[in-house]
Amino acid sequence: MSGRVGNLSPQQQEALDKFRINIKDVLQPHMDDIFLLKWLRARSFNLAKAEEMLRLNQEFRKKLNVDNLKKEFKVPEVLSKYFTGGLFSWDKEGCPVFYDPFGLLDVKGMLQSVQCSDIIKFKLLILEEIWEEFRAQSEKLGRPVEGLTLVIDLDQFGMRHMSKQAIDIDIQILKIFEANYPETLKAAMIIRAPRLFPVLYSLVRPFLSEDTKSKLYVCGNDWKELLLQKIDAHYLPAYWGGTATDADGDPKCRSKICFGGSIPKSYYSTSDETSVTGNLTTVTVQSGSCLTLEYDVLVPNCIIRWQFKSDHHDIKFGVYMRKRTKNSGKQGEGLKEVVPSEKHNSHKVLAEGEVLCTEAGLYVVKFDNSYSWMTSKKLRYNIELIIPSKETFQEVRGAAKEFNTDQSQDKERSQESFQEVKGAAKEFNTDQSQETFQEVKGAAKEFNTDQSQDK
Repeated sequence: MSGRVGNLSPQQQEALDKFRINIKDVLQPHMDDIFLLKWLRARSFNLAKAEEMLRLNQEFRKKLNVDNLKKEFKVPEVLSKYFTGGLFSWDKEGCPVFYDPFGLLDVKGMLQSVQCSDIIKFKLLILEEIWEEFRAQSEKLGRPVEGLTLVIDLDQFGMRHMSKQAIDIDIQILKIFEANYPETLKAAMIIRAPRLFPVLYSLVRPFLSEDTKSKLYVCGNDWKELLLQKIDAHYLPAYWGGTATDADGDPKCRSKICFGGSIPKSYYSTSDETSVTGNLTTVTVQSGSCLTLEYDVLVPNCIIRWQFKSDHHDIKFGVYMRKRTKNSGKQGEGLKEVVPSEKHNSHKVLAEGEVLCTEAGLYVVKFDNSYSWMTSKKLRYNIELIIPSKETFQEVRGAAKEFNTDQSQDKERSQESFQEVKGAAKEFNTDQSQETFQEVKGAAKEFNTDQSQDK
């Protein structure tokens, strides 16, 4: 039995009846059987766990004043104008569809323009709007509508989307979604995924429920055909292969869907960096000297990410790499510049960045104060080495044949092996990693990540 209204086993019906009694002290008029069954399904009809989840949700809503958020929270203009995404029409089963061209989001500009708390409140408003749409569609169609189809377009997604602060916010939003909006997602179709997707997924995977993981679907080059299987052409924006346009003929339907874009610096604000710099390691780089930090990268496609702030003076920063060789031991070859060493005005602005390690080897992060013979520099920094998870990706369904990796920062082929793909897929044959991404289900044969320099 599905555990939905009209399709309950005797045991599930009994659990629903008991659940309603157990939470009668917080029961509200809108908490009908459809609503209550969401919480029960989210906890596999475990009464105690479902009750705990719902009560924590009620505390959360009270703490953040979610019920009055729409009336009391004034959405900053930069969020409404530049944060990607929007609800537009319905899929073939009458469920609402949310399109998010996330690769076009100016992450750095957004983080320099608004507080993280404002972004979270903005996302809460969207989630509330989605649940309101469920109720409206249910009344319109005369049957329960309780699932969202999500289309995530990762075209132009790159390293700029994976800064520590950006990922931290993404994780906060995911935690809120999983804990407070159960059974919201019907399917998430990821299109034009870049080769960085496995790294991104490994970062957010621990915060996704098994149910959410099972609803992810990575599309291949045939993504337009796959979207049309789920969404009628007259409801699918022409930009994504349908026929829908705005009244003025805009194929992107931007009256409903925000496509981001570069945020003007006029929106930038002077942010309080105390919360960031308070978590950094503090050292003093003596005059005429350098601070070097070594990271042994064993497999390609790891990421080195950094944040640093200096007091009163600038400092040079660069990243280098030394390849391993069979005969030369740890010393290997000479250092090769990966991130050019240059001066950063980190005494004025927190310096942040990341680099994709396309090759295995010894990576050296270098803070250089050798050019300053008289002045020592107080430095606060945080360096992270992000390694693609050894967990396999068996939760992610997909018929993808290739990742779109046509990005300016991508220089070499990315080849992660997906050897035990569920469905009709054969193995994703790649030579960069020994790890298999068993969670990706579908009919795909391989991820072909050809770059312009690949044969």
